[in-house]
Amino acid sequence: MSQSIGNFVALYVDNGTTFDAFGGEVSSSFTISKDAIEITTKDSVDAASNFCKEFDGAGEYTFTFSVEGIQRADSAVDAKVSDLIAGTKIDFRFGYNIAAQKVYEGSGFITSVSIDSSKNEAVTYSCEIIGSGGLNIVTVPVPV
Repeated sequence: MSQSIGNFVALYVDNGTTFDAFGGEVSSSFTISKDAIEITTKDSVDAASNFCKEFDGAGEYTFTFSVEGIQRADSAVDAKVSDLIAGTKIDFRFGYNIAAQKVYEGSGFITSVSIDSSKNEAVTYSCEIIGSGGLNIVTVPVPV
């Protein structure tokens, strides 16, 4: 992902023909982590510093997206709640969704939706998505 200005990096959801903006987004974050399986034995501990020095890189990885936005007509918060209740798997793209840019693509499930309606402020929402299956780094295709 080569874009370094946050205004251009966003979460997009596959509508069947294109990827649409998640809707009303003001901030988003992406987290990926991998389990580190320790394979240190009594013989492999560094005696000088008592430091575990062996890990297996074959651990499982997980990824999540967090999105916050302003509830507007295009935010489709009701649809996000429906997807959560139904357990609908969504396909997404995260990054600068313009031709020739690298983005993260995968599938996942909405696991939480929160709506905040404070007095004299815009109604906002937040949403969590947990990845399911693989995550790919792809280049957005150039339109033909």
